[in-house]
Amino acid sequence: MSKHTTTQRPDEDATQRPRSRWKVWWTLLLIVPTGFVFTAADRAAETVPCRALDIEVDQMEGMYFVDAPTLHTLITSQYNLLDQAMPTLPLAELHRTITQQNGVASCEIEPTLGGALNIKVTQQRPIARVWLPDSVLYLDETGRTLALSPRYTADVPVLHAPDLSAARAAMPLLKKMDHEAFWDLLIDQVEVSSNGDLTLRPRIGDMVVELGQATSINAQLDARLDRLRNFYSALITRGDLRQYRRVSLQYDGQLVASK
Repeated sequence: MSKHTTTQRPDEDATQRPRSRWKVWWTLLLIVPTGFVFTAADRAAETVPCRALDIEVDQMEGMYFVDAPTLHTLITSQYNLLDQAMPTLPLAELHRTITQQNGVASCEIEPTLGGALNIKVTQQRPIARVWLPDSVLYLDETGRTLALSPRYTADVPVLHAPDLSAARAAMPLLKKMDHEAFWDLLIDQVEVSSNGDLTLRPRIGDMVVELGQATSINAQLDARLDRLRNFYSALITRGDLRQYRRVSLQYDGQLVASK
C-alpha cells in the first residue's frame, strides 16, 4: 500500500505567517481604544455632580403620613447634596434619616448617570389605632408603631390594651379584620385586658364577645370566628340581635351566650 503525504511549500508558509501577525495587530488596535473609552466613561461618571432630587412617595389608599415636599425640605436642610459628585454622597446616612421619619416603611435610593438622585418611599399602612394608658398610636400591618398624624386620620378599628406587648398579641385578629370585610364591618372595638383576655365589641347590638387568651388565640381564631359568624346568622334570621349581652368562645368547639 502506498502512502501519500502532503507537504506545504515554503512560499505558502511564509505567506500565512505575515497574515496571522496582521490579524493579531488589528485585534490589539481595536481593543486598546475600547479600553480607553470605558476608562474615560468611568472617570466621567465619577465626576458627575448631583443636579436634582427626585422624590416619589406612594399615596396608597389616600394616606398622607409623609409627602415628597416635606422629605425634600428635610433632606436639603441636613445634607449638602446638590453639585456634589455622585460617588461622594452619603447615601447610607440619607437612607437612615428617611426611614426614621414617622410613617415611612421603606426607602430606595438610586443615583442615575444623568446626575439625578431618585428616592422612592413606601408608607406604613396602619391597621389599628391603639389606646394605651399613656399614649395613642397606630399599629401597622407588620406590628410596627407610628405616631398619629395631624393631617391624616386612618379609618381603622380601635384597640385598647394595657401596653404595647399586649396590643401586638391581638395582631392575628387585627390582620383578619384587615383582610376580610365581614369582620372589619362587624367589629367596632377590640380590647386586651391586663390578664391577657381578648374581647371584641360588634357594631350591632350591645354585646361583648370573649375570644380567650390573646397570646394563644392564633391557632383557634378561624374556628372561633366561624362559630361567631354562624351565631350572628341565626340571630339575623330570627330578627333579634339584642337578645344576648355576652358571648364566650374561649372554650374549643363551644359558644356560650348569656342574656
